[in-house]
Amino acid sequence: MRFYYTLISLLISISAFSQKEIKMVLLNGGTFEMGSNSKQFKDETPVHKVKVDTFYIAQYEINFNEYKAFCKVAGFSDPYGETDFPATNITWERAVMMCNWLSRRDGFDIAYKITRDEKAGIFEVKCDFNSNGYRLPTEAEWEYAARGGDRSKEFKFSGSNMPYSVAWFNENYKGEEHKSGELLPNEIGLYDMSGNVAEWCWDYYDETYYSHSERINPKGPDVGENRVFRGGTRRDKMTHIILTRRSYLNQKKKNLYLGFRVVRTKSYE
Repeated sequence: MRFYYTLISLLISISAFSQKEIKMVLLNGGTFEMGSNSKQFKDETPVHKVKVDTFYIAQYEINFNEYKAFCKVAGFSDPYGETDFPATNITWERAVMMCNWLSRRDGFDIAYKITRDEKAGIFEVKCDFNSNGYRLPTEAEWEYAARGGDRSKEFKFSGSNMPYSVAWFNENYKGEEHKSGELLPNEIGLYDMSGNVAEWCWDYYDETYYSHSERINPKGPDVGENRVFRGGTRRDKMTHIILTRRSYLNQKKKNLYLGFRVVRTKSYE
């Protein structure tokens, strides 16, 4: 049976959970050159101008403490992870559910209307981009933030042309997990946008999307089979943590090196 699934209605014990406020950065909107002219990665081409509105973005990826609390209240099995480390092994679907939970927890409106039918395998999501609640960044918002927004210095990686100071990747992570914020931030104070843990975005993936993308606040294709994730991971080679690199995965699947960070639309009311 199809039904509208409002996650918060099931989270009766939310008031019993106390969590530090998510640290957000206000990022002024602007226009930037998105993508690259890579001959190796055709889905990054062509370079195209994109304008995004002002929004808030979290300084750090969602951590395991927050994710574990969500799972406990929502009735999901205990996730694997270590305190204060980025949460991973999270499906796109669970990420949007957690965004709604975080919004209610912190007193915001929810951004997602979710239609869910487990027996029929249905999980449909509509996003209210005018809501002040937490949501996943669009791919354009993610890249704009990774580039440093209106303070961008046009680095190759998020915060530097030399990744060793800003990113954990296969040449320096030494087989260890790393907390967010151990290395230097980018121009606007965001940590780990390159390397360490990759991050889910809102958009469906389309290899040719950049050739017909909207130029103002693009939100990706209307339909698809996979969702975009960005940033690369600590196990990736240097070429895969460049801030223009695109990756994708089915929204029902998870990965040991894939998590997310949240954004919020700036309200002018």
